[in-house]
Amino acid sequence: MDVGDARREYDRVLTLATLRAEDCDESRLAHHLPFLERLDAVDGSSVALFDVRTRSYRFLTSSFRFLGGYPREEAMTGGPDYFFRLMHAPDVPFVLETVSRTFRFLYSLPAAERARYKLTFEFRIEAASGGLVRIVQQAVVLELDARGNVWLVLIANDLAPGGSLEADPERRLVDIRTGDGYLFPRDAPDPDRAPLSRRELEVLGLVASGMASREIADRLFLSVATVNNHRQRILEKLGTRTSAGAVRYAAAAGLV
Repeated sequence: MDVGDARREYDRVLTLATLRAEDCDESRLAHHLPFLERLDAVDGSSVALFDVRTRSYRFLTSSFRFLGGYPREEAMTGGPDYFFRLMHAPDVPFVLETVSRTFRFLYSLPAAERARYKLTFEFRIEAASGGLVRIVQQAVVLELDARGNVWLVLIANDLAPGGSLEADPERRLVDIRTGDGYLFPRDAPDPDRAPLSRRELEVLGLVASGMASREIADRLFLSVATVNNHRQRILEKLGTRTSAGAVRYAAAAGLV
């Protein structure tokens, strides 16, 4: 698919549903912003919150450290189009098609299931230095509008592990409750990776609330070593290296 066709399909998909201002509860946005600000402060990721109704960012990290800075206000109002212009040209159709297919999939589901999936994909983008860096982006639906349409999408960008500029970009769509992969079978996660156990979900929820391992151990009547083992297993199962990355999962899964 060439970039023109990919762009037209992307624009069509974003208009599959008509979002009305009166159906979008702005108090939900106000509820999430303090959490996003804390996440931005402690995590190495670059965090964004995309408003599908306005096609703009409602929250954007203060600095893309791996891009070497960017005009934040311009990116806020420009939305994804701002970053499309910085992307390595061959990757733009891949990204547009990935997002389009994911939205079509989500809208094929009952509204209650649309926030159960995490999309992960890679692309190359120009840094302030003029060189390219490889980014991995994760996205989950954070809020639906009153009629069940996708409204707010939480996005986290990180430098891709290894950072190879030559390898083909990867993508996967995963049910965050079961670990099952959809749409992109070649890049589906390891089917042997088990979903989180009830105890691991309990520990993750307490981590997300800001509790340290000692506090979690006291709350659950466990040893600190056992809690730390649970935390390590959570990171391994979710394929993330930091507790903040695991907390993003907790937010998407409705634990925080």
